[in-house]
Amino acid sequence: MVSLIVVGVDGSDNAGSALRWAAELAAQTGGSLLVVHVFEPLDHLDELGPSTDFVDIEEAARRRVGAEWCAPCVTLGVEFDVTVVEGDPAEALAAVAADASADLIVVGSRGGSGFLRFAAGSTSTKLVHISDRPVAVIPHTEEASTGG
Repeated sequence: MVSLIVVGVDGSDNAGSALRWAAELAAQTGGSLLVVHVFEPLDHLDELGPSTDFVDIEEAARRRVGAEWCAPCVTLGVEFDVTVVEGDPAEALAAVAADASADLIVVGSRGGSGFLRFAAGSTSTKLVHISDRPVAVIPHTEEASTGG
C-alpha cells in the first residue's frame, strides 16, 4: 500500500511531470504527498535586492511551492504538505523520506543527452543509490506536460 509519497520539486517541467504522476497515484490509492523543495540559496542570487535576505527568499520559495507547483494536488483533491529543506538534493530527499516513513520517493528525470544528461540527472541517480525507500524516476514528456 502506498499511503505517503515524497515528491521532489524544483519548478522544472521534469519535476512537474513527477508531481502530476505522484498526485495521480495518491488519488488512486487514497494516499497523500509530502512535497519537498530543496532550497539552494546560490540558485536565488538573482532575487536579491539591496535589503533582501535568504530567509525572505526561502519563504517566497515555500509559498511558490504550495501555491503554484502543487496545483495538480489541488485539482485531484489529494492531501499534501509542503516542506522546504536545504542541502544536497538527493541526500535531503532521502532523509525527509526516511524521517516521514514514506512508502515511495518520486522525482523527475532530466532530458538532454551526453554530459548534460549525466550532470543534470545526478540527483535522481544518486537518490536511487542512497535511499532506503523505493524511488520512482518519472521521465518528462510533452504528452505529460500537456495533459494529453
